[in-house]
Amino acid sequence: MSLTATSTPSTFELVPPGQYAARCYRVIDLGTQTSNWNGKTKELPKVLFSFEALGDAPLMKDGRPFSISARFTVSTSEKSNMRPFLEYWRGQPFTDEEVRSFRTSKVLGKYCYINVVHEKSKDGTKTYANIKSIMPLPRAVPHPDPVNEDLVFDLDDRDMRIFEVLGKGIQATIMASKEWDGTKDHDEMQPAGPDVGDGDDIPF
Repeated sequence: MSLTATSTPSTFELVPPGQYAARCYRVIDLGTQTSNWNGKTKELPKVLFSFEALGDAPLMKDGRPFSISARFTVSTSEKSNMRPFLEYWRGQPFTDEEVRSFRTSKVLGKYCYINVVHEKSKDGTKTYANIKSIMPLPRAVPHPDPVNEDLVFDLDDRDMRIFEVLGKGIQATIMASKEWDGTKDHDEMQPAGPDVGDGDDIPF
């Protein structure tokens, strides 16, 4: 299954195409976002996972690792996009119990292997770097040292220090959410329940 999980506009330094060891260093609660699809308006909770490309991956001009993000509707239903992405990442399907208790913050600091491709917008004016596929980083492969600070932003418990270090685009998205101004009670980004499924061979 091909997963086009994220887009980065060409005004930023794009992650070069290729396969990289990566690590999730940010889990950002984007709140409830309004979207239009096929003439229908929907309000759905969104979350952003950000990854740093490590190991043999090239560096940006300033010497920092490239970053790439994946944005999802917060759902672990079988028809969701987030569930297969996470299952490919962990290398194993979720059990019914795991789906009921999964916390999105559990992916913070977890390693993976990503395949990045460049794709054009429909009008051909922009180039996007997309995560086309994801898989666990094999245990036999050395896990590169992290570079970026681990960050979790949760609208239910806002840490404005974290909010201030986010990019302007992400800040604007969060401020456009229904929860930002209190017009909507926040659906839990991280469903309550016991942590399960942390076997030695499963990253989360």
